[in-house]
Amino acid sequence: MKSNRKGNAALIALLVVIIIVGIGAIVMLLAGRNSIDETEKFQNSSKGGNNQVTTQVTQVTEPEKPKEVNLYCKKDPSFKQTNIKGFTAAASIIGDLDSDTILAGSSMDSRCYPASLTKIMTILVACENIKSYDDTYTFKDTDFTKLVEEDASMAGFKAGETVPAKDLLYGAILPSGADAAVGLANMAAGSEAAFVKLMNQRAKELGLKNTNFTNVSGIHNPNHYSTVNDMLVIMKVAYHNVTCRKVLNTFDYTTSKTSQNPEGIHLTCLLGGRLQGFFIDKNGNGENDDTAKVQGGKTGFTNDAKFCIATYCYDSETEHTYVCVLAKCASTEQSISEMMSMYEKYLPGSKAKIPDATTAAATTTTAAATTAKAA
Repeated sequence: MKSNRKGNAALIALLVVIIIVGIGAIVMLLAGRNSIDETEKFQNSSKGGNNQVTTQVTQVTEPEKPKEVNLYCKKDPSFKQTNIKGFTAAASIIGDLDSDTILAGSSMDSRCYPASLTKIMTILVACENIKSYDDTYTFKDTDFTKLVEEDASMAGFKAGETVPAKDLLYGAILPSGADAAVGLANMAAGSEAAFVKLMNQRAKELGLKNTNFTNVSGIHNPNHYSTVNDMLVIMKVAYHNVTCRKVLNTFDYTTSKTSQNPEGIHLTCLLGGRLQGFFIDKNGNGENDDTAKVQGGKTGFTNDAKFCIATYCYDSETEHTYVCVLAKCASTEQSISEMMSMYEKYLPGSKAKIPDATTAAATTTTAAATTAKAA
């Protein structure tokens, strides 16, 4: 009898263990099913080949609480005024997120129109306010009316389509989808107007001195403005949010399958496409073999804002992450080229030879004076 009781107890204990393990496995499976992926990848295709930067991040299933970080960076003791030949950006800044310093810049606190760089703040506020990345939003016809009138860029969502929050996050950043941005706003706050209030409230909490938003996508409005210094702060706070950093550093993504989009929507990062043929030549040898790589970021354009760009760069030599923000560049190509020049000229330890604008300006002034005398 004693032997039988012991045997039955052991059998029961074994069954209990099996049941507990099984339940645990099911819970883990369900928890991870709709979470943001653990690995963030940004594909930087350039003339030296394809360079993939991979960073391991903590798995996230629910939106994070805002993290307190040091906000405005201070000028580095060796701070330099941006001085690059052929530079067209009206304002520029490059900051070190690990030392909280600004390495170089120009017109850093001058107001400019951020265009679609706005969407960086949009996804940040969305990540801080939605209840779950599994929450969904069903698009209405009226969501698209203003966006069509303004010829805004779209991710490709359709009226009647029900879309999870995580798809909207990628849709707002990779193809710069204004439809996805509006979807996030309606999901998180009930309306775009209510969400914009959250954006401006967050801007005040971050101490942004010259930033005001009137919409979630960057459509031009005279009262919708920021500065490259304020954008550096937004980029910094977004970097400290695991999900925002993941989205901003992703090259492509396919949304969930729906009846409106049976195969999902394959989203490709606009920035990644524009980086084709470019790389940071920090060691100055003309080859794509350097330690500094662009990880991700966002581009923007309106007729009034011109071409804007904000990017992250990681340098494995210094083990630091840097941010570069440019406003009102003359063209898409100039925005990419000037961003690369900022990194090459001002990253610590760079050996790249980037010509100063000072010499060219002096030469032009002298030539103009000679012409005036001859006339």
